[in-house]
Amino acid sequence: MRESPSDCTVVLGAGLSGLTVALELARRGRRVVVLESDSEVGGLARTVAFGGYRFDVGGHRFHSSWPHVTAWVRDLLGGDLVHVDRRSRIHLNGRYADYPLRLPNGLLALGAPRAARVLASYLMARLWRRGRGPDVSFEDWVVHRFGRELFEVYFRPYTEKVWGMECSELSADWASQRIMLPSLAAAVRGSLFQLTTPPATLVSRFMYPPLGIGTIATRLAREATSTGMVTICLNSQVFRLEESVSAGDWRVLIREGGEERTVSGRQVVSTIPLSALVKMLPSSGTAPNHLGDTLTYRSLICVFLAVDGCRISADTWTYFPDRDLLLGRTHEPANWSRQMAPRGKTSLCVEVFCTAGDETWQRRDQDLVNSVMAELDTLGFVRRERVLDAWLLRVPHAYPVFRVGYGTALDQVRGHLARWPTLHLAGRTGSFRYLNMDAVIAQALDLVKRLVGAE
Repeated sequence: MRESPSDCTVVLGAGLSGLTVALELARRGRRVVVLESDSEVGGLARTVAFGGYRFDVGGHRFHSSWPHVTAWVRDLLGGDLVHVDRRSRIHLNGRYADYPLRLPNGLLALGAPRAARVLASYLMARLWRRGRGPDVSFEDWVVHRFGRELFEVYFRPYTEKVWGMECSELSADWASQRIMLPSLAAAVRGSLFQLTTPPATLVSRFMYPPLGIGTIATRLAREATSTGMVTICLNSQVFRLEESVSAGDWRVLIREGGEERTVSGRQVVSTIPLSALVKMLPSSGTAPNHLGDTLTYRSLICVFLAVDGCRISADTWTYFPDRDLLLGRTHEPANWSRQMAPRGKTSLCVEVFCTAGDETWQRRDQDLVNSVMAELDTLGFVRRERVLDAWLLRVPHAYPVFRVGYGTALDQVRGHLARWPTLHLAGRTGSFRYLNMDAVIAQALDLVKRLVGAE
C-alpha cells in the first residue's frame, strides 16, 4: 500500500462535475487527484464508440441561460460546437404527436372526445385551485394545476414508467424544481392554452459537439492533466474514507487491480452516489446510514442499434409512455451530428428505464436487444431487417429518485456530513439534485471559488 502526498484535493468521480472541479483548481495552482471506478472519464455525460458508430449515454444537449457557463464551454471546446434544432414527438394512442403538445396536432392525437374532457378538466382545476389541499406528491401538483384528465392521459403513464413508482409516491418537489415532466407541464399549458413562453428545459435549439457530448469530458481531462497538477486514476474503486492523524486531512482507500492503496488530501469532493458515500465514512453512532438507503437512484439500460439507411425519423427525441412497451425513449445520434454514424448509415439509442438489480436489469443482453427490436418493428419505427448490429450498456445511478419525504432524509444526511467541513458534495449524483449540464458546471465553478477562498 502506497500513499500520495496530502497537500491536494481528492475528487471522487471523473464525470462532468469532478473534472470541472479538477481543471479549475489546477488553473489556480492546486494539486488534484481524481479517482474514477470506470475505465473511462465522463460518467453519465460520456460518448461510447462501437465500430464507426458513436452514442451518448441517453443523449445530452447543452444550452444555458448563464452567459458565463456558455462562454466557459465554448472556450474549452474552442468553438467546436454545432447548433441543433429540437424536434421531439410522443407516441399517444397509436399516433405521434409533437412534444410538447401543440394545437391542433396534440388534440388530434388525443381524439376529439378526450380532448374536450381534458379542456373541461383543466378549466375546473383552475376554477377550484384556491380550495385545493397541499401539494405533497407529483400527482397532487399536476392534478391541482392541469386537471385529472390530462394527468391520466399524459403525465401518469410516462412518469410512472420512468420512475417505476406511482405518481402519488413521487415528491411534488420534482415539479417545483422544473425538472423533466414539470417542464412538460409548462409546455402543455403553453401549447394547449395559448401561453407563449416555453420553459428553459424545452428550448427549441441547443449546442452539441460534433463527436458527441463526451467530447466535453475528454477535453476537460486532457486540459486538466496537461497542467501537470492533476492526476486521473481510472479503474480505482473507493471503498473507505478515514480521517488521518493530521487534523483536517483525509485518507481515501481505493482498490486498483486487486491491490489496495491510499490517497491523501486536505479536501475531498464527492460526486459519487450519496448513499454510497455515507457508508464509506468513519463510523458513528449517529450516522444516518438508513437514511442514505432511502436516497435511491433510478437506473438506465441503453440499447444501441446500428441501422441501415440515412435516417429513421427527423426527431431529436421520441417518447413512448405506453407501459406495455419495454422501451421508453429513443434518440437518433445522426440527427444531432452526422459524424455520429458512418456515411449512408444511422443509429438509434433506446432507453429502458429500470432499477439496478430488478428483473429488467437482470435480463440477458440478447433478450433485451431482441425485445427492443421487436417493439420497434411492431410500431413501424424501425424495421428489424434494417438493424445491422446492436450493443448494450447498463447505467446505474442515472437519476436521483425524489420520493415523498426524501427532503427530510436528505437534510439529515447533509446535517451529518456537516461535521466534516472539508468534505464537499457536487454533481447530480453526488449532491442528489437533478441538474442539467449547465447547472452541473455552474455548481462546480462556484465550489472551486469557495474552496480557493477558504484557504
